Amino acid sequence: MQNILLDYFFPITQIEPTAQASTAFLKQVCVVVNPKDGVTIDVPTLCVTSAEIAALTDNDEAEQILNAGHSRVWILPSADLDLATVLATHGQNFYTLLISDDFTDTNVDGADFGTFGGVIGRSSTTQSWAKTFATAPKRAAFYEAGSNAKNMIYAFGKLLSNALAWRNQQYVTMPESDAVVALGTANSLFDDKVSFVLDDAQYGSRLGLFAAGGKAIAAPYIEKDLEIQIQSAALSYISGNQPAYDLKNAGLLEDELQKVVDSFVDAGYIQDGKIEIKLEQDNFVASGYINIAEPKALWRVFGEMKQTL
Repeated sequence: MQNILLDYFFPITQIEPTAQASTAFLKQVCVVVNPKDGVTIDVPTLCVTSAEIAALTDNDEAEQILNAGHSRVWILPSADLDLATVLATHGQNFYTLLISDDFTDTNVDGADFGTFGGVIGRSSTTQSWAKTFATAPKRAAFYEAGSNAKNMIYAFGKLLSNALAWRNQQYVTMPESDAVVALGTANSLFDDKVSFVLDDAQYGSRLGLFAAGGKAIAAPYIEKDLEIQIQSAALSYISGNQPAYDLKNAGLLEDELQKVVDSFVDAGYIQDGKIEIKLEQDNFVASGYINIAEPKALWRVFGEMKQTL
């Protein structure tokens, strides 16, 4: 019921802040495959079933995204890896691009990803090639020996299907064997920061390493997530409060952004961080630091046992 007296005595103008930015695209993944005859190339299609994938390609590796528990996968049929244009048009729908074994390492060397800024994954039978690929920022290289790209794609499916948190998928069970059964081989792959599946007689096929650009696999996603959350919090505060350009409001904005940073610290995603807002020529200017520790790719515990006489 409308109360005229209250509206007369104390009129209130409602100001709606800008909605929080969506980070859903960080959990979305696209797999590049060769097309079936008659399939339109260079147009990603969102698939939620294996049958939908099979209608586009004979490659069955992308199904591992669904097998890992993810609800959907973008399929990008392509005759080559000249992807700059298609990624510029559609790349905002996903943050992970995986290259199937329909393409060779040489194809990948000549690929054009344009300005795509997300994570790119590739599986290879050649460790030296994978080592080089894995050194670039946001590049994940898997070593494979007969599984094709199934293990790599399954690992990303496990990572991205977790709706609540960013976890590195340490030692989870994997669908295929890649014949890494020697400790020396495993240590060599770890040192090269090449992701791999370790095969054990008792524990089966387990993820021995999952990294991108030499960092734990979750690191590039956490960095992007934090960036978006800070931007979104600032936009929401400014649009909702229309603050004056003064020190008081600079401090209030600073507090809002610090809450975002602190939430990532509390979650264990970053080590620490500090946001400072200053006034410069009638503009709010953010500065400060965010300390994202260089994470180990996976837990490994080294022990020493001594015998006593």
